[in-house]
Amino acid sequence: MEASVSSQNNAASLAPVDDSDYGSDLDEATIDALFSPPVDDVEKPVILDDHGDGRKSVVRLARTRGSASQASTAASQADTSKRAREPSIEIEYDESNRRTFSPSPEDVAQQQRRRERSASLETDGPPDTRSPLLRFRTPPKKGLSVTDLVSPAWCELQYFYSLSRYGRVRRTPAMKAGSSVHKVLEEQVHTEVPVEVVTKEDRFGLRIWNVVQGLRTLRRTGMTRELEVWGVIEGETLNGIIDQVTTVCPDEEAEVKMLLEIETAAHNGIKKTKEKHLPPDQRTLGQYFGNNTFESQNSSTLESRNGGGWLGTLHSETEPAKKLYIVDVKTRQSKSLPAHGSQTRPTYYQLMLYHRLFSSLAANEVPAERVFERYQVDAKAQFSDSFIAQIGTLGVGFEDDGGAIDEWGGADAGMERGGDDLETLLTHNTNEKLWAFMISEFARTVPSSASVSTLLTAEFRSGSSGSLLGRRHFSHASPELDAYVQDELSWWRGERPAKGVQIEEAFKCGYCEFAEGCEWRASKVEEGVKKMRLRKDKGRKSEV
Repeated sequence: MEASVSSQNNAASLAPVDDSDYGSDLDEATIDALFSPPVDDVEKPVILDDHGDGRKSVVRLARTRGSASQASTAASQADTSKRAREPSIEIEYDESNRRTFSPSPEDVAQQQRRRERSASLETDGPPDTRSPLLRFRTPPKKGLSVTDLVSPAWCELQYFYSLSRYGRVRRTPAMKAGSSVHKVLEEQVHTEVPVEVVTKEDRFGLRIWNVVQGLRTLRRTGMTRELEVWGVIEGETLNGIIDQVTTVCPDEEAEVKMLLEIETAAHNGIKKTKEKHLPPDQRTLGQYFGNNTFESQNSSTLESRNGGGWLGTLHSETEPAKKLYIVDVKTRQSKSLPAHGSQTRPTYYQLMLYHRLFSSLAANEVPAERVFERYQVDAKAQFSDSFIAQIGTLGVGFEDDGGAIDEWGGADAGMERGGDDLETLLTHNTNEKLWAFMISEFARTVPSSASVSTLLTAEFRSGSSGSLLGRRHFSHASPELDAYVQDELSWWRGERPAKGVQIEEAFKCGYCEFAEGCEWRASKVEEGVKKMRLRKDKGRKSEV
């Protein structure tokens, strides 16, 4: 059963980015906290890797009636057709060569141990003075992701130690359980069909095409999952994978409360400045309830925005555009919800970054050339014939027994029939062209920035059963996000050293595999011990 959770804005409970209490006095209780075991109901947020470049080569189609079997049949037909086109080549191997192509489990385990041992030795040599960005996120290594920006919100030093020792964050049992829950949820919405890619341009084109399919699924069913997004923030290119975008408000009461608070703040601001308006991406209560009278009565404090996206609105004038809500799914071993503050801080920033990237793509504000440059993709290189042929024959995943139509409606809803996919890919046969097509799909789905709700939701599920535990709601706050990202990128760029946790959050050390060798922890303990000794010495002198 879902727990009753009230809407809360996490911004109020978060400490400012630079509000680090490193110089405060340490007493016996704080030092005890540094060495105390973890508390049962306190868990580090499970943040899954969202770089995207390590995902399987699959097309993700909308799961509708009959789509699974139809997609499977189409995949088999595409594979048969591919084999028929390819020449038959027989290669003879002797037993020694055959063994080299089939490593034993022992060999695989040994190679893994060797890689980990090699990675761990990096910390034994002279210190690497390069910035974390240069060391860990410069081509040909993975690009910067939302995970990279929000994971340090738990503890920067822990994330730095993980990258330094292993080159990545090692998958924990909690992360594996989280991946399993995410997979089950995704399979409720999408059908995955394997695709063979020939070039890296094919591989990136597949990522773009899956975004197109995700947007179509959203329009068709009112929900999509695992939607990849890209953007450029503070000069850095990054990507992320949104767990869920839906047209169903996760908590209407929470949204009304949020809108009321925003309008009250805007109204008070207008009284002072005579000019302040709501941000263009905010809905008013009148828009929420569809009440024109309410809107007209409050027109002095509100700002309406009737324009559409960069390609103009594709929705009718009489029917309001669908509202979209961004949801992030988190798994927990505990049956309780995390408290606001340090336990939800990474999730809060993660949701705001997803909102920023999704909205920027929808507004066509992301320079595609920057994205292609970062992933070292030739934007003008044509996709391989086999890639186009495979993708073009899989569009049947969008047809069902009842011939369902686009939930958005409109005269051009029929354009999404599967038979047109091949023609679409032949016309948009490069990443540059396919990106432009993806932007047009965004314009159909998100006609204006006001279509994306600023109500952000974290959905907590059991890591063992996947059952819903409850939700936490946050309100998007651009100034706070900007301040956090700027500060975090200053560490990534090597402009400042990594920070440890705040003294009040020393309980986190009980969950950290690097606690024993942590420089911050050692320095704080030493500092605290010295201060206690000084206080005791002063006490003895006063007694004399």
